[in-house]
Formats: sequence, structure tokens, C-alpha cells
Amino acid sequence: MLAFGLLQWSAVQAKGTEMYVCTGADGVRTYQNSDGGSGCVSLNLNPITVVPAPKSVAPRAGGDSTGTRPARRAPAEYDGRTAADFNAKDDRMKILQEELRIEESKLKSLQDEYKNGQPDRQGNERNYQKYLDRVARLEQEIMVTNDNIEILKTELIRLSR
Repeated sequence: MLAFGLLQWSAVQAKGTEMYVCTGADGVRTYQNSDGGSGCVSLNLNPITVVPAPKSVAPRAGGDSTGTRPARRAPAEYDGRTAADFNAKDDRMKILQEELRIEESKLKSLQDEYKNGQPDRQGNERNYQKYLDRVARLEQEIMVTNDNIEILKTELIRLSR
């Protein structure tokens, strides 16, 4: 009788942890713990393992009784940072350097087209106002690109610290 009860209890536990992913007619996926019909597929989920953190011992004032010094702490700039944090910082720096390179090449091409305020007139600029509008647009784009370059440089300096 006891074995039958344990068998039923384990079956209830297993059923309670079973999850289904259902795809509706509109393609939207929903996750649920009961089989919803034809568009549902059972998910194979591994059980979750929970390990409690070890209990910490409160430090005594003045070190321990053996007369040794308390352990030194890491420098403040390394407190709470992991290797993943440093890798993420390197990745951000690489991304910013690539963006800086792109912005600088964009600035060079804009300056080449601008030709110190005397860009070549294009065929569709028979009307002089169209030419002036393009010159103004080029000036604006050069200013924005210069601002972007300055922002990227300051961000790179901030990250390199």
C-alpha cells in the first residue's frame, strides 16, 4: 500500500513539472503546464538543482586568535568584478573602436564631397537653391559626424580607465 502511494505521488510530481509549448494559428508560442491540444509539444526539461550558499562566519574584531593578520582584500577596482565583466569591457571597447573607425571614414568621405564649401554641382541641381540645400546638408552631416567622433573618443577614454 505504501509503495502504491509513493508511486502515485511521484507520478503527480512528474506531471506537475511537465511543460508544453503551444503554437497558435497566428504563430504565437505560449508555454503552459497542461496539454492544450493539437499545436502543443512536450518540452524535455531537466530538473532544477538548487545548492544553498555556504554559511559565512562573522569576522572577529582584531583578527583571529592565532595572531595572524586578517586576509587582504582585493583592490577596490576589482571588487565584485569577474572575468566576464572584463571580457564584456573589452568587447565594448572593440565595438566602440569599430564605430569610431566607421565615423572617421564617413567624415572623410563627407569632407571629400564638401570640398571646403565648394562641392561640385550635380546634374539635378540646375536650380541654385538645390545646390545650396545640399551644401547645408553636407555641413550639418559633417558637424553631426564630428560630434559623434568626439562622443566615441570620450567613451573610449572612460572605458580605458
